[in-house]
Amino acid sequence: MVIEEVPPAVPVSLQHWQPPNLGSYKVNFDAAIFSDSNSVGLGVMVRDCAGDAIGALSMPIPLPQSVADVEALACRRAVQFSAEIGLTRVVFEGDSLVIINAITNDSGVLATYGAVLEDIRVLVLGFQLVDFKHVSRSCNAVADALAKKASTSVDLQV
Repeated sequence: MVIEEVPPAVPVSLQHWQPPNLGSYKVNFDAAIFSDSNSVGLGVMVRDCAGDAIGALSMPIPLPQSVADVEALACRRAVQFSAEIGLTRVVFEGDSLVIINAITNDSGVLATYGAVLEDIRVLVLGFQLVDFKHVSRSCNAVADALAKKASTSVDLQV
């Protein structure tokens, strides 16, 4: 397993989505909070090196304690979904700097989402290549839309 953090060459505000390298997949994840229903939507979008959709996931869950908890859960679901569909070389992208930094720096153990981060660290052991990157919201638009779609769902949609 390789986990690497490379600082973005372009400021996050100017980024746009780029396909992964040949032989790899890119998995974007996001979460949306629905305060009126005390729930959260998780969204995951998987694309290949040509930028073609390989899979997508949208699911509602009960509202956790904090936004960071929500983003950690979205990341964990993205890693789980990638494993479920048999991916082994994956770049995970999310717009939560707190969660991406916690994963790449092996920190956050004492945070409320520490157990979720530990789940992620265990799950990625099954991958050949793993990279976690922080991206702007504009790079995560499809995952965000899938997360918002969960407000009209009662269960997981793949």
